[in-house]
Amino acid sequence: MPTTSFQHRAATPASPELVWERLQNPDVWAEVAGADETSEHVFDGGQLRSFRFSAAVGGIRYHGQARVTEARPHRTMTLSVDTNEVKGGIQVAIVPSSDGTMLDVVMTMRPNGIVGTMVFGVVSSAVSNTFADSVERLAASMA
Repeated sequence: MPTTSFQHRAATPASPELVWERLQNPDVWAEVAGADETSEHVFDGGQLRSFRFSAAVGGIRYHGQARVTEARPHRTMTLSVDTNEVKGGIQVAIVPSSDGTMLDVVMTMRPNGIVGTMVFGVVSSAVSNTFADSVERLAASMA
């Protein structure tokens, strides 16, 4: 199955500690993934573990589950994203800089199932057109 990935780097004046704290909010992740809403948030010791989401991409509404697969405080956090049509992940690397923090964000996605194969081109194109802007909004929301 084809896999597509998108990468963008953005700067924020926020400290790595503040960025980490903000990444514990599912709605912050929704901004990058283009989700309209999140629900069923699960935390463990104050750290985000999983949540459900819905998103409209390319005119189609998707419902899915996101769960944290890697969490290294103040360094990196990765989500695994699973819908009936698309699977993938989002990784945010937190890189301290002299002016605050650089966010290196990578999103990977691949079709899931027959329907996923049919809609993958539309979904991939929609994400491609909005990914860099969503990462810039993420960085701006950190401050």
